[in-house]
Amino acid sequence: MAAIGNIRKHYGLLVAIVGIALLAFVLGDLFKSTNSRRTTNVATVGNEKITYQDYSNLVNMNLENVKAQNGGSLSSEDNYYVHANTLEQMIRDIIMKNEYKDLGLVVTGDELYDQFLGENPNQYVVQSFTNPDGTFNRELIETYLREFQSLSPEMKSNWLNFERAIKEDRLHTKYETLLKKGFYLPSKFAARIYSDKNDKTAAEVYAVRYNTIDDAEVVVNDADNKAFYNNNKNKYQTEATRNIDYIVFEVNPSQADVEYSRNFVNELKNDFAQVENAANFVNANSDLPYDSTWMSRKDVPAELESVIFDSNNGVGFVYGPYEHEGYYNVAKIVAKEQYSADSVMVRLAVVAHEITPSTATYQNVFAEANRFVTENTTAEEFNKAIEEQGLNKRTYPNLRTNTNYITGISNARQIVRWAFDQETKVGDMSTIFDLDNMYVVAVLTKAVKEGYTPAEDIAERYEFVIKKEKKGAMLAEKAKAFGGDYQKMIDELKGEKTTVENVTFEGRGFGNFGVEDKVIGTVIGMKEGETSEPIIGGNGLYVVKVTKETPAETTADYSNIVREQRTRFNNQILNNSAYSALKDNAKIEDNSILFY
Repeated sequence: MAAIGNIRKHYGLLVAIVGIALLAFVLGDLFKSTNSRRTTNVATVGNEKITYQDYSNLVNMNLENVKAQNGGSLSSEDNYYVHANTLEQMIRDIIMKNEYKDLGLVVTGDELYDQFLGENPNQYVVQSFTNPDGTFNRELIETYLREFQSLSPEMKSNWLNFERAIKEDRLHTKYETLLKKGFYLPSKFAARIYSDKNDKTAAEVYAVRYNTIDDAEVVVNDADNKAFYNNNKNKYQTEATRNIDYIVFEVNPSQADVEYSRNFVNELKNDFAQVENAANFVNANSDLPYDSTWMSRKDVPAELESVIFDSNNGVGFVYGPYEHEGYYNVAKIVAKEQYSADSVMVRLAVVAHEITPSTATYQNVFAEANRFVTENTTAEEFNKAIEEQGLNKRTYPNLRTNTNYITGISNARQIVRWAFDQETKVGDMSTIFDLDNMYVVAVLTKAVKEGYTPAEDIAERYEFVIKKEKKGAMLAEKAKAFGGDYQKMIDELKGEKTTVENVTFEGRGFGNFGVEDKVIGTVIGMKEGETSEPIIGGNGLYVVKVTKETPAETTADYSNIVREQRTRFNNQILNNSAYSALKDNAKIEDNSILFY
């Protein structure tokens, strides 16, 4: 049984490692038992369903893991991210399980044993079972395995989860290795990359920049907008989004609440002064536990400094009530040491009572919010009432299904679910959202479906591009009048003549003209001595004449190219590019907004 006791000493470590291996998911009070949720899958990946029950089980397990690590404290933000991360992990598991199966990747029992007790154990096993002196503790793992049947059900479950995580890590390592070993760069490709990087071309350039034409001379009409949008809308894909206007009725402590907190600690002051065990008194009556830390002048609130460190006030002196960081407090000196004329340290016992809104305060603010939604039931009335009452209307654009934070609201999932509900229409006004220390009322002002971004949403963004295109067309038309006399063209159109050196296929910048892919492509495709037709570029109209071609030095050694491309390839693998591609190609139906 001594071995079991040793295992129990490491129980917290094991729980923590299981939590890390399973992405350390955090979860709050996840599911409210409604029939609609229970009959809806949280998500579907291809033909495989992530059911409510499976999701709930994994979530609850992750919750226990994280509670064991964090002492049971979970924020609303933690709750949200665990929802999202749990689902993402389940989706990933399904996608990668199918990928491993298709590739025939498995981890045998002997391999798994080797991950724990072989010559080179898994890195997470080594991290989890390391002695204080840094050596690997094989004996402890052997104890787990030998006395597994004697462990508690909870410890068995955590060990099996840890084992499963190690198996998944081994599979993932095999997969990454397989991908990396699949890299191959034919010598012809390496030679082409070498040429693209090192073949250089020089060109004589006649250019007229678009900024020589005043924007006021270019009129963008509806036909221009429509044509540009239809030709480029594939570049402007969007998720489903919602826009809302909202007002917040904050619940702050009233003056009565402040007085209540002050009176609470004031009534304890006499008893506090007389009690002998100040620490027990604090722990029994304070909202904050007793803190035995020794403090100097800089460690105490400014209000206390002059009285606590007054030489006339010794052990047993009680001061308060005073307000500090949202609490009313009474402080008592329980120890005081004079180290030098300028150095005094004290130990304080502090009875603290948090200044919080009372039930009556909540009721009053709710009544105010309820009066607002009762008297104003449409978007028009919503806006009119805000203006008449001088309320602060806030706006949040581009809500997404995974939005968790709205300005001023940290736990906004109720609002997001309402905004994306099929029954909520543009112009609808919500009921009252009861959130942390506030009540919120919202109006849905816009709804955008998944797909192409509406033209009106990006019109401002592409107006500048359309104007440049129209300027290019205007300049190209004017250039025809010069019959190939490009010197005359730049003279009369306020252009410039210059030479651009070292143009390469891989280059982006074209001299001091900025990014000009179309011009660079034209130059690279020309022979020495050739002159182009006018080119409508990104920043101007160009005519280029290739003056010199400088091929790269001949070489048969492309090892640097191969090494560079291999590094780039491996980095993509490490950055989960393979999984991202598999996920993009998978058919995923995500209903998670119904659950968190």
